[in-house]
Amino acid sequence: MRTNQGSAVILTALEGVRLSTEEKQCFELYPPAGFTLFRRNISPYFSATRELCDELQTLRGPVDLPLLLAIDQEGGRVARLKAPFPDFGPAMNLAGGRTDVSALIEIENIGFSMAATLIQLGINVDFAPVVDVLSREENVAIGDRCFGRDAESVSVRAGAFMRGLHHGGVLGCLKHFPGQGDAGVDTHENGAVITADRALLDEREIYPFQKLIPEAPMVMISHAVYPAIDPERPASLSSKVMVDLLRGELGFRGLIVSDDMNMKAIDQSREPWCEAIVASIAAGADLVLVCRELERYQWAVEAIQAEAAKSKAFANRLAEAVDRVVETRNKV
Repeated sequence: MRTNQGSAVILTALEGVRLSTEEKQCFELYPPAGFTLFRRNISPYFSATRELCDELQTLRGPVDLPLLLAIDQEGGRVARLKAPFPDFGPAMNLAGGRTDVSALIEIENIGFSMAATLIQLGINVDFAPVVDVLSREENVAIGDRCFGRDAESVSVRAGAFMRGLHHGGVLGCLKHFPGQGDAGVDTHENGAVITADRALLDEREIYPFQKLIPEAPMVMISHAVYPAIDPERPASLSSKVMVDLLRGELGFRGLIVSDDMNMKAIDQSREPWCEAIVASIAAGADLVLVCRELERYQWAVEAIQAEAAKSKAFANRLAEAVDRVVETRNKV
């Protein structure tokens, strides 16, 4: 094995502003694909955040490629880094919500400015832009994180932002596929069902992803259920969403990333949670997010390795996912 494949497809997180001894020992034994930084990991001193990122990069394991160091830095209320980090406000309000040429230049420059500062801190992935279309105003979980209320404006505005990130040296990630703007509940707290029929999904939710996929290195998958595509499973556990739709119909060849598997839309009891980790990878996810609790990271590694040991089909799918993660790490 080129690496510990069980951990090589997990993006994990820390509990504080420094690596604990226990965390360091665990990650040295089972090197992850990388880490997501949250507000709890950000020191008041940017220099300390840079030091943390540099230390995390020493945990590469046998694959001598940069780890993916990610953050949710959308702007506005979802911004882990606060002032004086550049924050131009929520996506909905950037450039006054406009789509004219000057507005798109402004949005691209905002993305570039954000990326340039992230790179200075050692962060190479931004889980943005949100390309959900805000079709349900009471959807406060998404709300002004969207770039607009119609598919075309979201496509051009989010595309400008992502290009800015890429020109600034940071990988962007389209989220939350196949579109969560019509959700009635927050998947951090509960399972959501998007009841739109397939024609409406294609016209509204899926359209921005379809437009931007050729430029996107990563796509994050929603935990919502889309009965018009797969009535039985949330998108993050569905091969119909990830393989048939995203890879097959839309032709995406980049990295498929799960949303945080610690969200309550997924059963958090140990056995069903571990089953969900395995199911997500089996269904097409290349990278699963485990953003809290070192013990859960260890559970996930063990579950993935155990399944690979008993199922050749899963071992092959895991090897494919590892290859995509390595390819993405090569880009940063």
